[in-house]
Amino acid sequence: MKSENYILSIEDNTTDIALMTRIFERRIPDYAIRHISDGETAVDFIESDAFKKQSPKLILLDIKVPKLDGLEVLRQFRKHREYKTIPVVMMSSSDLNEDKEKAYLLGANSFMAKPKTFLELCETLPNLINNWII
Repeated sequence: MKSENYILSIEDNTTDIALMTRIFERRIPDYAIRHISDGETAVDFIESDAFKKQSPKLILLDIKVPKLDGLEVLRQFRKHREYKTIPVVMMSSSDLNEDKEKAYLLGANSFMAKPKTFLELCETLPNLINNWII
């Protein structure tokens, strides 16, 4: 695994985190996945020197994370012009048009419903990598 190739997942659901980690290990071995479970920690990381030195290839951002919601994390992230080329895919169990519109207005590259089954997630994650990175 190449350490410079990682995906940042901002997600608080421990089951989703475990499943995503498993899929990356088995089906997407060229990329590591780093999880952050709340919006406040995510913003702190985005503003850190570590992030500047080695930014992710893609950000998977849940709209409903604690402390700061995903839309606020996205707003804070898009303030950094130097990260404009990093794609952000909003993932949510919400299908409200209002959430989608806000996400796109704030600079999301894509908005998708969270897969409901492990098999769907197994298909979705590699496709996201292929669509946004490769």
